[in-house]
Amino acid sequence: MKEKKSFLFISCDEAKHICDKSQYKEASIVEKLKLNLRYIWCRVTRAYVKKNKQLTTTLDNSNINCLNTLERQNLKEQFKQELSKQNQN
Repeated sequence: MKEKKSFLFISCDEAKHICDKSQYKEASIVEKLKLNLRYIWCRVTRAYVKKNKQLTTTLDNSNINCLNTLERQNLKEQFKQELSKQNQN
Protein backbone atom coordinates (compact mmCIF):
# COMPACT_ATOMS: atom_id res chain seq x y z
CA MET A 1 0.00 0.00 0.00
CA LYS A 2 1.36 3.39 -0.99
CA GLU A 3 1.65 6.05 1.66
CA LYS A 4 -0.12 9.32 0.87
CA LYS A 5 2.30 12.21 0.62
CA SER A 6 1.41 15.40 2.42
CA PHE A 7 1.97 18.75 0.75
CA LEU A 8 3.44 20.55 3.77
CA PHE A 9 4.83 17.75 5.90
CA ILE A 10 8.12 16.38 4.61
CA SER A 11 10.51 13.63 5.64
CA CYS A 12 13.81 14.20 7.43
CA ASP A 13 15.71 13.49 4.22
CA GLU A 14 13.70 16.08 2.34
CA ALA A 15 14.25 18.56 5.17
CA LYS A 16 18.02 18.00 5.01
CA HIS A 17 18.01 18.56 1.27
CA ILE A 18 15.99 21.77 1.61
CA CYS A 19 18.27 22.93 4.44
CA ASP A 20 21.29 22.50 2.18
CA LYS A 21 19.55 24.39 -0.62
CA SER A 22 18.57 27.13 1.80
CA GLN A 23 22.18 27.62 2.91
CA TYR A 24 23.08 28.38 -0.72
CA LYS A 25 20.02 30.61 -1.25
CA GLU A 26 18.50 28.11 -3.70
CA ALA A 27 15.38 27.11 -1.74
CA SER A 28 11.99 28.47 -2.71
CA ILE A 29 9.62 30.10 -0.23
CA VAL A 30 7.41 27.00 -0.20
CA GLU A 31 10.43 24.79 0.55
CA LYS A 32 11.48 27.10 3.37
CA LEU A 33 7.96 26.93 4.79
CA LYS A 34 8.03 23.13 4.67
CA LEU A 35 11.45 23.12 6.35
CA ASN A 36 10.25 25.44 9.11
CA LEU A 37 7.21 23.25 9.79
CA ARG A 38 9.46 20.20 10.06
CA TYR A 39 11.94 22.21 12.16
CA ILE A 40 9.27 23.03 14.76
CA TRP A 41 8.56 19.45 15.74
CA CYS A 42 11.57 17.38 14.63
CA ARG A 43 14.60 17.18 16.93
CA VAL A 44 16.75 15.57 14.23
CA THR A 45 16.00 18.34 11.74
CA ARG A 46 16.80 21.03 14.32
CA ALA A 47 20.16 19.37 15.02
CA TYR A 48 20.95 19.10 11.30
CA VAL A 49 20.06 22.76 10.67
CA LYS A 50 22.20 23.85 13.62
CA LYS A 51 25.24 21.85 12.44
CA ASN A 52 24.76 23.06 8.85
CA LYS A 53 24.70 26.70 10.02
CA GLN A 54 27.85 26.13 12.09
CA LEU A 55 29.63 24.60 9.10
CA THR A 56 28.61 27.46 6.81
CA THR A 57 29.73 30.07 9.34
CA THR A 58 33.07 28.33 9.86
CA LEU A 59 33.72 28.11 6.14
CA ASP A 60 32.69 31.73 5.58
CA ASN A 61 35.04 32.91 8.34
CA SER A 62 37.98 30.78 7.24
CA ASN A 63 40.66 31.99 4.89
CA ILE A 64 40.57 29.05 2.51
CA ASN A 65 42.54 29.65 -0.67
CA CYS A 66 41.55 27.39 -3.53
CA LEU A 67 43.45 26.82 -6.72
CA ASN A 68 42.26 28.77 -9.71
CA THR A 69 41.55 26.97 -12.98
CA LEU A 70 44.99 27.54 -14.47
CA GLU A 71 46.79 26.32 -11.34
CA ARG A 72 44.54 23.26 -11.21
CA GLN A 73 45.28 22.42 -14.86
CA ASN A 74 49.03 22.82 -14.31
CA LEU A 75 48.87 20.53 -11.30
CA LYS A 76 46.97 17.91 -13.32
CA GLU A 77 49.57 18.06 -16.08
CA GLN A 78 52.42 17.64 -13.60
CA PHE A 79 50.60 14.71 -12.05
CA LYS A 80 50.11 13.05 -15.45
CA GLN A 81 53.78 13.54 -16.29
CA GLU A 82 54.88 11.94 -13.03
CA LEU A 83 52.52 9.02 -13.59
CA SER A 84 53.84 8.44 -17.08
CA LYS A 85 57.42 8.45 -15.72
CA GLN A 86 56.47 5.83 -13.15
CA ASN A 87 54.69 3.70 -15.76
CA GLN A 88 57.78 3.74 -17.98
CA ASN A 89 59.94 2.30 -15.20
